[in-house]
Amino acid sequence: MYRTIATLFLWAICCTTISAAKPNLLLIVADDMGYGDLSCYGSQQIQTPNLDRLASGGVRCTNGYVSGSVCAPSRAGLMTGRYGGRFGFEHNLSHPEGLEDEFAGIPLDEILLPQRLKEQGYRTGLIGKWHLGESVAGHHPLERGFDFFFGMLGGSHAYFPTVEKNRLLFNHEAPQEIRTPYLTDWFTLEAIDFIQAEGKAKGMNGEQPWFLYLSYNTPHGPMQAKAEDIEQYAHIHNKTRQIYCAMQACMDQNIGKIIDSLESTGQLENTLIAFISDNGGSVEVSHAVNAPLRGTKGTFLEGGIRVPTIYHWPARLPRGKVYDKPVISLDVMNTFVIAAGGKVPSAGETEPRTGRGKNNLPIYDGVDLVPHFRGETKEAPHDTLYWRMALRGAAIREGDWKLLLPASQLPQLYNLKDDIGETTNLIQDQPETAARLLGKLVRWEGTLERNPLFISDPNWSQYNKRLYDKTFSLEQPLPDSEEDIWSF
Repeated sequence: MYRTIATLFLWAICCTTISAAKPNLLLIVADDMGYGDLSCYGSQQIQTPNLDRLASGGVRCTNGYVSGSVCAPSRAGLMTGRYGGRFGFEHNLSHPEGLEDEFAGIPLDEILLPQRLKEQGYRTGLIGKWHLGESVAGHHPLERGFDFFFGMLGGSHAYFPTVEKNRLLFNHEAPQEIRTPYLTDWFTLEAIDFIQAEGKAKGMNGEQPWFLYLSYNTPHGPMQAKAEDIEQYAHIHNKTRQIYCAMQACMDQNIGKIIDSLESTGQLENTLIAFISDNGGSVEVSHAVNAPLRGTKGTFLEGGIRVPTIYHWPARLPRGKVYDKPVISLDVMNTFVIAAGGKVPSAGETEPRTGRGKNNLPIYDGVDLVPHFRGETKEAPHDTLYWRMALRGAAIREGDWKLLLPASQLPQLYNLKDDIGETTNLIQDQPETAARLLGKLVRWEGTLERNPLFISDPNWSQYNKRLYDKTFSLEQPLPDSEEDIWSF
């Protein structure tokens, strides 16, 4: 009996120590990954046991969103905790004539997530894709709060780099050798080195806590995979889909290596992991599957903005929980900073206002999700979510209602609770609801601080129209299906 009491006492002390220590923070972002391309989100073609492991050991969100339907504006929101439209970042990066160099990226007066975490004593690293500016020295990750950077400053990269042909950087220097042939594997090796590094500075609890932004470019094009991974999916008839599945499986295997490394070094229990995709899967280019959602990357249909969202933190979060209230990638800022012991401005504003908030402070849009996941509050994290890409469209979700305003189609109103695939436009049946949501969207637009600083080329308008006009499959393909559900 005394041994049992002593064991319980030691366990209580251990739990108290873990909860008191600052957690390590790991943000893993996939690139253009389909909502339906994890087995824990319904895929019948791709097995993702390691991401499933995170989901079963943490919180899996079924209404997880990003703030942009393409890469760069989504990542701008992720790093700031603010809708990109607030600071003029609504489109993928470009540098039109007349735009000052410093604005061809996240404006330098925006405070980014790693900067806030450094204030809390964290060692910070970025491995993988940046895509948030490189026109001036101040855009470089090392100038935006990261202590270490390995990856590419732009939006894509070939998966089999050579010393002679690559756009990779170690901090500011080009690599002198190729550590391993396939880029996803290489990013993982560098990530494991970062998380296993002995604390280079000592904090209150020994080793310095760390924050790692692991920004895979998988499964973004070009569609390139290792032969052994392609062989696993030789039964899939569509070649592009075959390569996509191989890339996805490879990423999952690498995430498994990272989980194993955290576990073997005793860090997994008190590491807060968030996993998302930067936007919905690209149906045309990479043959992603967003089913049961309609749409694709580049649209504000659900398939363009709703993404797999997983949070895992054994020391604080419930295990095996499915959370169905809407959350958004903007919440990573608050969730991580508050977990680290810091403070960020409260989520949103209760009353619309023009420009910045009180005392000229910026309006922040995220919330701390931990109390919601733990059941400490029954309120939804967000009453309303917004999206806008100037000249391409806009959308608003309030509760179960979503108003969609494509630039190339008439307005559409959907009830997502009853119609996740957005197949029945209710705007003629519910004109008052549509009008109310439109008014709310316009008021939100009035709180934005800048007009768009750059806009994608005009030819994208026709492409964007084609994305909205396509008929999308709302069902998962079977493992050996020969049906082509991707061609336009």
